[in-house]
Amino acid sequence: MSSVAQERLESLSQRFQTDSLHHGLLFRGDNLLFLEKSARQLYGEILKIGKETTDHPDLFHLRPTGKARIITVEKTRALMTDLYRSGHQGNKKVAIIHEADRMRKEAANAFLKTLEEPPSGTFLFLLTTRPYSMLPTIRSRTLLVRLEESSSVKENQELVNWLENYTNWIELLLNRQKLKQDRVSPVFMAYGLVESLTALIKSTADEITKEALSNLTKELEDKEKDAYESGLRRGVRSHMLKEISDNTRTFITQNEGTAANLDRNGQKLARVISKLEKMTGLLEVNLKEDSALEDFFLSSLRIWSAK
Repeated sequence: MSSVAQERLESLSQRFQTDSLHHGLLFRGDNLLFLEKSARQLYGEILKIGKETTDHPDLFHLRPTGKARIITVEKTRALMTDLYRSGHQGNKKVAIIHEADRMRKEAANAFLKTLEEPPSGTFLFLLTTRPYSMLPTIRSRTLLVRLEESSSVKENQELVNWLENYTNWIELLLNRQKLKQDRVSPVFMAYGLVESLTALIKSTADEITKEALSNLTKELEDKEKDAYESGLRRGVRSHMLKEISDNTRTFITQNEGTAANLDRNGQKLARVISKLEKMTGLLEVNLKEDSALEDFFLSSLRIWSAK
């Protein structure tokens, strides 16, 4: 955990100790698992839960369900009913709303009244990687807590190797002399990059999902499990697409060349990044992954190889 994230959690802990902790906290970050671990640190203190468990009768979870990863109004109302009951082991209750941006409008509106006037001693933790996909009325009634992982997290060597192949591909496309001699290999390389990236996303997501599910003390319902696995996979993919974006910028800006070349390649870079950002957004609304990646790489090929 980064020192900034730890300081923010310690500040929230101090507010709880002085009875001044806001009842609605919106934990925002790029990694859902990291947000869950961070929230665990705080609700563990509130409910006096030991490090050996994450289960407690006064701890409630509201999760998306199904492949569409939707938080339904029915499950939201069921949570609200639970929260208005007396506590089992004290006067404190905590509800975790996982991927709060997946609330349908009806669910968010139903939740709003509880967020405005929660039962005494109740804390509501909303976790999201996409806060601006939530209703503004929800955001405005919570305290935003931005939490990011330390940059020293374990490096994915397979991703590093893939990024090296990716930048080699860009370098080839920018070499007009080599491109004149061989226009076929870059196309096959593009398809190879798509296939290897898809496989890497899957293998990384499978590994993370296996570890995450093993750390849950309470087994998820089948539909909740489907949504959880889908959400983790999307998180892995978003991280890798961000790495591609950062790597592409770094390669072009640091690549030596004349001012004219840098200007021309900079314009190409802007078009490629725009295409990548558009694809990332479309993937969030369930565009088929392999088709989206193929379209991006073929579009990139045309952009980089253009005069």
